[in-house]
Amino acid sequence: FADALGHYDRAIELGLRDHVVWNNKGVALDSLGRHEDALGCYDKSLAANPSYEIAWYNRGNAYSYLGQHERAVECYDRALALKPEYHVALYDKGLALAQLGKTRKALECYERLADLDGRNEVAWFRKGLLHEQLGKYEDAVAAYRRAVGLKAEYQDAWNALGNALYSLERYEEAIECYDKVLALNPKNAEAWNNKGFTFFMLGIHDEALRCYDRALTIDPSYKHAWYNKGYTFHGIDRLEDAVVCYRKALEIDQGDEVLWNNLGNALYNLGRYQESIPYFEKAIGVNPKYEIAWNNIGNALDKMGRHSESLKNHDKSLELKPDFDYALYAKGHALGKLGRSEEGLELIAQALELNPNYDHAWMAKAEVLHDLGRLEEARESLTNALVLNPTYDEAWVFRGNVSLELGDPEEARRCFEEALRSYDVALELEPGNGEVLRLRAKLLEELARDDEALPAYALAAKAGDAPAMAALAGLLLRDGRPAEAVTVARDLAGRTPPDADAHALLGLALLEAGSPSDAIPALEKSLELDPRPRVRRNLARALARTGRTDDGLRALASPGDAEDRLLRGEILRESRRFPEALAAYDAAIATGAHLDVAYLERSRALADAGRFPEALASLDAALGLSSGDPEVWREHGGIALKAGRPRTALRSLERATEIDPADSAAWGLRAEALAALGRTQEAERCRQRANGPALP
Repeated sequence: FADALGHYDRAIELGLRDHVVWNNKGVALDSLGRHEDALGCYDKSLAANPSYEIAWYNRGNAYSYLGQHERAVECYDRALALKPEYHVALYDKGLALAQLGKTRKALECYERLADLDGRNEVAWFRKGLLHEQLGKYEDAVAAYRRAVGLKAEYQDAWNALGNALYSLERYEEAIECYDKVLALNPKNAEAWNNKGFTFFMLGIHDEALRCYDRALTIDPSYKHAWYNKGYTFHGIDRLEDAVVCYRKALEIDQGDEVLWNNLGNALYNLGRYQESIPYFEKAIGVNPKYEIAWNNIGNALDKMGRHSESLKNHDKSLELKPDFDYALYAKGHALGKLGRSEEGLELIAQALELNPNYDHAWMAKAEVLHDLGRLEEARESLTNALVLNPTYDEAWVFRGNVSLELGDPEEARRCFEEALRSYDVALELEPGNGEVLRLRAKLLEELARDDEALPAYALAAKAGDAPAMAALAGLLLRDGRPAEAVTVARDLAGRTPPDADAHALLGLALLEAGSPSDAIPALEKSLELDPRPRVRRNLARALARTGRTDDGLRALASPGDAEDRLLRGEILRESRRFPEALAAYDAAIATGAHLDVAYLERSRALADAGRFPEALASLDAALGLSSGDPEVWREHGGIALKAGRPRTALRSLERATEIDPADSAAWGLRAEALAALGRTQEAERCRQRANGPALP
């Protein structure tokens, strides 16, 4: 075109300045991207011949290239006024009108074009696209079928036909259309992508993923295929894989707010709430009016218990979209958690008016009603949630707990069994779903079915579910199996990013397993990530058990709360620094918290120091606070024995074994008290209770 432009300039210099030359020079300039200069040439052409329809048409094209579609339409109209059957002008007028959002007027152009030339497959194709924009999918399907009927190898039309059928939820027919495209061109990445997402909608996930992979083999920078692959992984709870795909898509396009939001959602669903928030903020950075991302920030804060902070985000979402049912529900849920139950209930009711089919909103309503003590209404709301979603495991569990509160254990048992069945149904579809495995294990644990809960947690942990790994390690610790807990906790702590809870759990497991030296670095790492009193106390224990008593004491807060002071007393007592230990226990008692424990531990320090009468007095104070605790009665009996008071000891130990008949230590001490009183036969029977099976 640069050469052609030179020829036209030479012709004009030689005096050939008619309308055709000026028009052709304009076309050459348009082809070189010099659209403003081209307009000048078309103006000169039309000055020479105002009836030259080709110049009017080309002038319209130049304005279209410049994005001035209104002026383009005016030019196309001038061309069509001169030549009503000017097909290409009619076609491009339709394009310009579509760019202006005047879909119906654009459609009129293509209907006119189809009337003029019923065999123009492009006109039928454009007509189909415009019908789709208007949501008239059946009409779009008919138009696309005409297009492919006229030109069987028309790939764009086959693909568009598939898309229209997809919109009508005629997924199998849509796949047939994408297959037509791929038969014509196996390297059509768009068709592979579209076929994949249609398989996803049919629930055929493996085939969907295979199609995305084919699309990405053809075009590794195809954002939509990465997005859809991530969305499919998201839909089947392979959330780590979803995160990888969303990140790949964002490497290609960082200006897509939906992508940022979905990446945040995947992290949110992984329980990584704090980590999810910056991605929702990125979405808002792209589109400050993206109400979904604002609400999701609030949801993440709610999950972390930061309900007061969450409200401003839910409010912003509702400012942008006042009838956003999810934000109304979320704000109502947050208000309920803040104790503002009546306000929360009102918002959740508004959400349900807008969307009565939202099971989670019914669940939230039940929670608020429960907090208000309206248990029957709460159970009714849960029934509504379960009508909508019969496999809503969380609702079954909650309904079971509400039924227990209503004094209906049989209904509670039925609800818990339904919850377990719901988990089983979900696991039939996705046997490796770590979250479902964990929730099932958690319910078994809550039902005190630990023999089933342990292997259930192990399965969830094997599936890579981090909360399940933590729960498994905790249950192993409670079951007295710290070495196994260490193995699980070590795997959990080895994950990235580093997690304070995981390192704290590893430290505790190592401490319980008798490896305080190994526990120290794990606990220090946890404190580095998130300094918390509970972890600091475990570090103090670990340091003390390695002989670093003073370092352990320094690890505790000073003066600290009651728990810090109790632990200070324990460490000092174990170091036989009894005066300091007693001072620590007295300081704990002064706080007014955990008094029964403080008096019990104080009595032990006094007994270790040989001050038995004072120890018994301290235990009397503990019994005044907790007369139903068999441990305190046992301790009282044991110290009374050491003080040479077997009758007092026997009374206390009889009370201990009455409260807890399985307390073998109490039976052993009771035998000693009876022996000291010369009641040898009774002593022997108690000794048998301590050492063997219970007597009839």
